Amino acid sequence: MNTNSKNVFKNLRPSFVWERVICRLLAAWCGFAAFNLMKEGDFFNLEYAQDTSLFRVFLISFLLFAIYSIVNVLLQAYETDTWFLLLGATVCVTRWLAVYKNSKNQFLFMMAVIVVYSLFVLYFVQKNHLLWKQWQPGKKTVWAAAIVAGAVCGFFIAGITCYRYLTFSSPNFDFGLFVNMFHNMKETGLPLSTAERDVLLSHFVVHISPIYYLLLPFYFIFPSPLTLQIGQAVVLASGVIPVLLLCRHFKLSGKITMLATLIYALYPALSGGCFYDIHENCFLTPLLLWLFYFFEREKYPWMYLFAFLTLMVKEDAAVYVILFALFVLLSKKKFLHGALLLAGSLAYFGIALAILEATSSHYAQLYADATPNPSISGPMINRFNNLIFDAADGLVGVIKTALVNPGFLLTQLFTTTGGGWEKFIYFLQMFLPLGFLPFCSKKASRWLLIVPVLMNLLTNYQYQYDVGFQYHFGITAFLVYATIMNLPDLKSPNRQNIISFAAVACCCMYIVTVIPKYTTYADRWDNGKETFQKMEEILDTIPEDASVTCSTFILSHVADRDEVYEISYHLKKTVNKPKTVNDFQPLDLPTDYIIFDCRYAMSAEDKLRLQIYRNNGYEIVEEHEGLLLILTRTEAMVS
Repeated sequence: MNTNSKNVFKNLRPSFVWERVICRLLAAWCGFAAFNLMKEGDFFNLEYAQDTSLFRVFLISFLLFAIYSIVNVLLQAYETDTWFLLLGATVCVTRWLAVYKNSKNQFLFMMAVIVVYSLFVLYFVQKNHLLWKQWQPGKKTVWAAAIVAGAVCGFFIAGITCYRYLTFSSPNFDFGLFVNMFHNMKETGLPLSTAERDVLLSHFVVHISPIYYLLLPFYFIFPSPLTLQIGQAVVLASGVIPVLLLCRHFKLSGKITMLATLIYALYPALSGGCFYDIHENCFLTPLLLWLFYFFEREKYPWMYLFAFLTLMVKEDAAVYVILFALFVLLSKKKFLHGALLLAGSLAYFGIALAILEATSSHYAQLYADATPNPSISGPMINRFNNLIFDAADGLVGVIKTALVNPGFLLTQLFTTTGGGWEKFIYFLQMFLPLGFLPFCSKKASRWLLIVPVLMNLLTNYQYQYDVGFQYHFGITAFLVYATIMNLPDLKSPNRQNIISFAAVACCCMYIVTVIPKYTTYADRWDNGKETFQKMEEILDTIPEDASVTCSTFILSHVADRDEVYEISYHLKKTVNKPKTVNDFQPLDLPTDYIIFDCRYAMSAEDKLRLQIYRNNGYEIVEEHEGLLLILTRTEAMVS
């Protein structure tokens, strides 16, 4: 063997060590799997791709192996095999998660994907640790990445919620009632609504939420339901700014900061909380994050301002400020500020509950003899009835149970009404995307930041432990804060390994929970655009000063008026399964128009309601088959 041959062999040997060869083989196989996913059909069915010959498998894999080998020889200074491995695995994972249709096993499949894919990512991070160390993104790059992450977050939230409205998929509860409320706020300055409790009533009798006035100027300029949906998206996306500033305060590197803002933007519970349209809870996440930031920066006037704004979100938002005050007292030893926060939030909480109790009792008595009789129940403490022995104790009953029988709390922690695993899955959905970093601290006092999640685990109200509803925004802020605070305490390479795992889990869960929602509603709009536009044109013919009773999915489209009611609440049944018109309350508050949503088969109850309206003198003025049925009062009724 001549010298030139020896030199060539010597130069090739580093590219063909066993570890690189095995990595390259895996990369070639992943590349083939990604290529093979272009076939039609569903990969989760056994028959998928069974017509692919093994010769084809080996041929394509060999060709990819050869290409990867050539690249590796030319770029021996870089771990190119790991890049190809990660690329192929990423394409496969994205495709798998996006199209998997078995909802029963979806979470288990996602867990399997996260475990396997995380191994590839961690291997990639370890083999490219020098590149990780060398790359130091500048301040502008970090800010740009945060803005892009926030834009992605806002885009998908706005897209999902706007498409929901445009496709007549947003019900009265909980969107139509807020559209009606903002209409009245625009006209009178007061948060009045007829759609929420079936009588003209302030929303603040149900929830004390002055924070909504922050959106009112934008609604003045653009008086559209879409303004509210987009406003919620912007509010939540803005949280990337305090997240970035908190990372900088704790002196995290630019790379870690970029991953932290990415995790916040793609955190599944953040977008999932918008799946049923706008709620005041959306303000909790950015307001609490700003509260935490200004506390850490010792800018106390700003801290108190954001504590006050947090209290304005909802009566129970005080619980989050109370828990933070305890953290300030016990963990940070800031006794003055902790005491002030605690005293102020406790006082507000007590006053708010007293106001709700008093106003709800007043209006319940006022409308006691009304037909239909509105449901005005005061503070919604019943969601914790499983922890209250004596109903007269109210929330104090929860505290009493916790103090005298803590063992019972454990029986409720993962117990559901159906006896399933929903709470355990919810626990994983909240902590997996954060890599369980909120627990990664030697300081036990920091675990106080995890306590808010108990509010959703200890209840048997099923929506509170479902990431598709709005009960996680405050909890999310605490968990993100704990994550950022704990990261500096971890040593390298554990820090980058765990944050990388968190980012993988977060992205995988986002693909499963959020992306399909967007594509579903976008497809619904694309496939039925003409139908939805025609429905809007029909509804636009109804006079703005006319009172309307309509089906739930129609209400938000006609809610910009003084009087609008939902049919199922305005004409109430007196028995669970009505069989005749006598099983409904008398028609006492007739409106100018009645609108039935005819896109679906009319239920037996709605058929009876239609009969009642016809019996009471309403006549059909417009009948659009498969779309809308509109009735109006006759002149005899009006006179």
